[in-house]
Amino acid sequence: MNAPQQLPRTSDVLQDALDHIMRTARASSSQTRRLRWIASRAEAALQGRPFVASEHDQPKMVGEAVLHSKNHQLRLANARMRVALAQVAGGATGYLDRDTELAQIAQAALDAEQGSRA
Repeated sequence: MNAPQQLPRTSDVLQDALDHIMRTARASSSQTRRLRWIASRAEAALQGRPFVASEHDQPKMVGEAVLHSKNHQLRLANARMRVALAQVAGGATGYLDRDTELAQIAQAALDAEQGSRA
């Protein structure tokens, strides 16, 4: 009969997990503030140090107001593009002046959109 297999201690499992998290965050090809914070926090825990926020470069937190504003800007841009596309789609009138006008409207909408993003 086989002897029952001993499971690793919880502390060993947690230490291995923290070490893996730290190594993975540091090995990322694109180092971000958040990944550096994760690596720093995991390293401190592995060294048995308690969490002290001032010791770690905190990641930026995006506020709800910023997300709401970006969402609103995207909705407005989407609406403007839909109007411009609808005008262009209905545009092949066969009248050179009207088709040119519609092309100019579409271009102006694209230019305005690119300008608002800059």
